[in-house]
Parts: sequence; C-alpha cells; structure tokens
Amino acid sequence: MEKILIIDDDLDICALLNRFLSRKGYAVVTANSGQSGISLADTETPDLILTDFRLGDMEGSEVLQQLREKLPHTPVLVMTGYSDIRMAVNVMKQGAFDYISKPIVPD
Repeated sequence: MEKILIIDDDLDICALLNRFLSRKGYAVVTANSGQSGISLADTETPDLILTDFRLGDMEGSEVLQQLREKLPHTPVLVMTGYSDIRMAVNVMKQGAFDYISKPIVPD
C-alpha cells in the first residue's frame, strides 16, 4: 500500500485529506508541524508528501528543502491558501512536484 505523508498545521485539512485518501486505499500519516513532518518522513518513508507552505514552526520552502535532501526521489506537493504565481514558480524551482491552492476539494 502506498503511503502519503500530510504536513499541515490545520487539523481540519489533515482530517479531510486523511479520510479521503484512506478511502482511496492509501496509508496516510499526518504531522501538524514542519519539524514533526520532517521527522516522520525519515521514519515512515512515504511515497508522496503533501505539505502546507505556511506552517507554524517553519516556512514551507525550508520544509521542502529538508525533504528534498532526505528523500530526493519522493514527490512533494506544496499546498497553500495564498495563491501567488511567484510562490508557485519558486517552490517548483526548489523541487516541488506540483503546487495546490486551498481550499482543497478532494475529488
């Protein structure tokens, strides 16, 4: 079973994505801070990572950089409620696989 790590400080987003992805047959692990997400990435070795860009303890670009160093072949999707084309371009240059604007509609 493929494993997805969700890193978001919004508990509702984590719960929404967890329910949706679990029903689709994925194993889901959630973290509510950048640091705990990075730690879980080490121990859980996910197949895909979804991370918020603005986390309480660190910026998404820093999380993305550390995840790229630890798991260079794992795709990372960056989610944000602040859709800005410059931000999207920057996270893609930093190695994000894609960029998703909130609010997220799971389907």
